[in-house]
Amino acid sequence: YKGILHALYMIYHQEGASALYRGLSLSVLGAIPFSIGSFLVYTHLDELWGQPSLPFTPMQSFFNGCLAAAVAQTFSFPFETVKRKLQAQSSCLPCSGGVDVHFTGMMDCFKQTVKTKGVLALWNGLTANLLRIVPYFGIMFSSFEFFKRVCLYRNGYTDSPLRYILTPGVDQSLRPQELHDLRLLGRRNF
Repeated sequence: YKGILHALYMIYHQEGASALYRGLSLSVLGAIPFSIGSFLVYTHLDELWGQPSLPFTPMQSFFNGCLAAAVAQTFSFPFETVKRKLQAQSSCLPCSGGVDVHFTGMMDCFKQTVKTKGVLALWNGLTANLLRIVPYFGIMFSSFEFFKRVCLYRNGYTDSPLRYILTPGVDQSLRPQELHDLRLLGRRNF
């Protein structure tokens, strides 16, 4: 292919519009357990570190994010493997696009992959994928925690964005607008 537009044009004209969306349902199905798993693992790790005597550092957020992504990716990777096999398969390319077996659909791909190469074949390529995704999620969760602290500070819930020390005398269940209104009422002289 000469570029993205040329690739889209050629795939559309040779294989049809449905070829552009091959593997989409697997992407969605794989994203659900990955997202749920990564946030569950992250929140559980967050609770483990959450001792009041230990300050929560950005390095801990990075470590928690990395570990959460690694666990979630390991459990959801079979969906990724099947998606890649279905996307690589093409009747217009020689040898069906280099895919070793012809698949009729998602379940057929799962069954034939396990039958021909074994269960562990569903995790082929996991190491390379972990090297790509784990640092990204570590940075993402570290950034999330930092900006959460900045927002808590800007809305008056904490004394500093660098420490998670709650502002004395502030009801932590108040929403930012309610907290702002309460402060305005406190400044007025009746």
